[in-house]
Amino acid sequence: MQTLVTPPFQKRAFFTLLLVVVLAVIFWTQSRYPALDEKAMMSGAIQLEDSLSFEAKYPILDSMPVWKKIGLSTLNWINTNKKGMTFGLLFGAAMLTFFGYLRQRSFKDGYLNSLLGLFIGAPLGVCVNCAAPIAKGLYAAGMRAETTLSAMVASPTLNAVVMTMLISLLPLYMVVTKVVLSLFVILIAVPLVCRMLPRAQLEVPPPVPATGWDLPDTAPQSEPLLAAFWGFVKAYAVNLWFILRTTVPLMLLAGFLGAVVGTLIPPETLEGVSFSVFIVVAVALVGLFLPVPIAFDVVLAGALLSAGLAPGYVMALLFTLGIFSIYSFFIVAGSISLRAALLMSGVIVVLGIGAGIGAQSYYNWQSKRALNILLSEDHSTPFSLIGMAHAQETTQGITLTATPFTPPSPAADTPFTRLEGWEIGLDKPIEFSFQDMWPPFWEGRSLSSGDVDGDGDTDLLIASTYEGLYLYDNDGAGQFTRRPLDLGALASAPVFNAALVDLDGDGWLDIFVTTYQRGNFLITNNTGDFSAAGITPVANREDAILSLALSFGDVDRDGDLDVALGNWAAGWYRRIPGEESRNRILLNEAGTLNGSRFTDLPGIPGETLSILFSDINGDGISDLLVGNDFEIPDYFYLGDGKGGFDAITYAQNIIPHTTTTTMAVKTADLANDGTPEIYLAQIAGRSSGVSSTLKMQPLEQYCDGIKRAEDKETCARNMTIKSWYKSGNNFDPTYAARCATLSGRDQRECKGMLVKDLAIQQNDPAVCDLIPADQSLAKAYCSAHFRPIRQPTQPEADAAIQQILRSNVLLEQNGAQGLRFEDTAQTRGLDVGGWSWDTKIADFDNDGAQDVYIVNGTWVPNEVSPSNLFFHNQGDGSFTESSGVFGLEDYLMTAAATAFDLDGDGDLDMVTHPVNGPLTVFRNNSQKGNAIAFRLEDRTGKNRFGIGAVVRITAQDGTTQSRELQLGGGFMSFDAPMAHFGLGSQTGISSASIRWPDGSESSLEALAAGATYTVSR
Repeated sequence: MQTLVTPPFQKRAFFTLLLVVVLAVIFWTQSRYPALDEKAMMSGAIQLEDSLSFEAKYPILDSMPVWKKIGLSTLNWINTNKKGMTFGLLFGAAMLTFFGYLRQRSFKDGYLNSLLGLFIGAPLGVCVNCAAPIAKGLYAAGMRAETTLSAMVASPTLNAVVMTMLISLLPLYMVVTKVVLSLFVILIAVPLVCRMLPRAQLEVPPPVPATGWDLPDTAPQSEPLLAAFWGFVKAYAVNLWFILRTTVPLMLLAGFLGAVVGTLIPPETLEGVSFSVFIVVAVALVGLFLPVPIAFDVVLAGALLSAGLAPGYVMALLFTLGIFSIYSFFIVAGSISLRAALLMSGVIVVLGIGAGIGAQSYYNWQSKRALNILLSEDHSTPFSLIGMAHAQETTQGITLTATPFTPPSPAADTPFTRLEGWEIGLDKPIEFSFQDMWPPFWEGRSLSSGDVDGDGDTDLLIASTYEGLYLYDNDGAGQFTRRPLDLGALASAPVFNAALVDLDGDGWLDIFVTTYQRGNFLITNNTGDFSAAGITPVANREDAILSLALSFGDVDRDGDLDVALGNWAAGWYRRIPGEESRNRILLNEAGTLNGSRFTDLPGIPGETLSILFSDINGDGISDLLVGNDFEIPDYFYLGDGKGGFDAITYAQNIIPHTTTTTMAVKTADLANDGTPEIYLAQIAGRSSGVSSTLKMQPLEQYCDGIKRAEDKETCARNMTIKSWYKSGNNFDPTYAARCATLSGRDQRECKGMLVKDLAIQQNDPAVCDLIPADQSLAKAYCSAHFRPIRQPTQPEADAAIQQILRSNVLLEQNGAQGLRFEDTAQTRGLDVGGWSWDTKIADFDNDGAQDVYIVNGTWVPNEVSPSNLFFHNQGDGSFTESSGVFGLEDYLMTAAATAFDLDGDGDLDMVTHPVNGPLTVFRNNSQKGNAIAFRLEDRTGKNRFGIGAVVRITAQDGTTQSRELQLGGGFMSFDAPMAHFGLGSQTGISSASIRWPDGSESSLEALAAGATYTVSR
């Protein structure tokens, strides 16, 4: 150190270097890299809540005035950048102090100085805003301008984790362009810019403030340790104050100015705007101006590309956003010169404009080339998706029959044992290929449990777009056998939903089927048998595409079950549907349901993923909860008992907010107080602070745990395609050549899917006509995308309930204020659920408290796959994520699940339906905790299974529980109609009551645990 450090400051330099290392290690390990890793994990799922920030600590509502939006956006920007900025200030002062002690701080060659800046900046991992104070410190310490500027640019652009996100979210040509141009700026442009500056601005200036390195020749060669330490402290304090007073005011000003621009020119401004050189100039200027956090450029570019923004605009933003900013401009102008700041800005803007024009030109050329490749073969075999329907103890008249539980399943290391379906006879193979890599097909198919043959065991029905339906009979011991079905034309139909429900009131579970663009159907159960002769169409809207959500209930209290159709149109890449997605209630006429009697629900039509009949206000009448994906609001309707529904509005102040990307809606009495809570699940993963809850596995390991060889082979083939194929607006035209590397159906489907992607990217429905005739699904996706959308009106928007991002919502009634709900999800520990889909609320360990199980995952581009999450009810109102402890972890992307007692032992098991994975069974091995269960048989009308009834029990210790028999909610999942109660150590109940769907009440005396009681009236 003697040769590097000016005597006598060797010890001071050592202390300063130690501080530099400590600051860097703390920041990297406790903040920056954990945060970046989380952003990388959630990259495809990150939702930007503010024009300048990943997360909005202070939510910004559309109804707010502009001045308030700007103010809150500024506060959000400060909150987002506070850790990085604090590090930048502390680290900048440390660098100023350290380099002030060095004899030599630069090379003679400007290019070498820029290379030094690259090696200093790239590992730091701070945003361009946070790098500015560090650059200030470097320059004030005597570092050359080349080093200072290169370090400032390298830090936000060349971070390794950010590069991983870049590769994950964006086409290769954009990745290469950004990296090459960033290196060009750092290593070439910066030295050239510095050559245009006066020599005085490049020469090493005196340290500010002076550290004492201009010493007389007689200066001592060393100093005492304590004196050195005290000297280091004083120098650092002076330098820190210098950095603070010269950078913090400019930082706050930059944040405010950025908020002004971000608020007045939000990212969605360019949606639907065709490419123009004049506009790309404006885009580059705005990108250069905005002071965004690290990785924001990558995430925003990915989101805008998915939304359909022209690739040229995306590329211009990707390059100019985050490499420089108004804050960088202030710091460079104040530290070096205004000329330096203007030259740097000019270089970056010109390169950004060139990158945008070049990217758009390249995309146009590749698109034409891709079409030539994809259409080089003739496919003339016609096939159409269109053409089918659119649409024994007796008391109080009650008979009680007890069926004792079987002995418990064998004990195991965890409460649940994970099996693959084929191990218990559920031998359905993986049905997933290239054409399924598009919504809604990438979200799986439905599961429904129920006793179809009346033998007392719960059977399983699985929807299939390959076979129509799979029906498995349960032998009572938890082993299943597939039953052949005569489905006629439905055998080849793309079936999504298949619900077991008795619609004609004969006591046998029928099958209600929804298909993709081939209509809805009812398959009548003829005393346990199904045949093509029993299939009848059930009309929906003539323009309907798919009823992706279903719920059943007696909405007019006439004794039979009606159905709510949650209609869905196109999803991820369209977001705002047209009237074809308006939801509809079909009214049952004395056991006849054909769709001729219906009510279209008022409100804005949305992409409905979940719909549920449930009594949320305790009046005994079915209400209706509708969960819509994306920006279209959810709707809660209060029923009048006559088939009519009134929407709850924002002005009524009943519901504070709902989720935005709602995947599942459930109601349940989580607090055992007799009042149901409402739980809404969505994409609930923040870009920071989620590692303690979410569990992630690299996609490379996705197929590793699959046992059956043919399933693993199918899985691996699809994951290989997923590794390069990004669909819709994220599509890269260079994918076209990859189709030739595939074989069989994958090759044919690849060509059809890629032409569809080109049509969407080019916003040209005429390209849909070029899809080969045998690729009917791809053509259907394409035509659905270009249907007219229906924009919400202002009165509709004003009436809509507010939505929030990144958190699930638990609405709990506040009894002191009438019908008022408050969101307690975060308080209860139920706010973070990952990419949530179906949600099971039940007592899975028979301790008397209901737990929450959320199946998880998405085919949307991501580098990881999340586990399902199990939130164990602690009995005190809080929930703890315990999937590992309970044996319920599973990293296969899963959207549908059903919970039922498959072996009759008194505890609830589960079957899930993963995407690109085998059916999965979670067998409950519980050895402790008593339970009691109830089935209802209502012979007073045609709602024979008592859907909508509420069963309440009082245990021997006086505690109460309640269950509502529901058929709907969640996501494409239908559970057998049974009320299951865990009792813990209680050996029975002291009483029970039933509120039947027609409002009448029945009461039961004390009953012993250990049995399922069938209650008939």
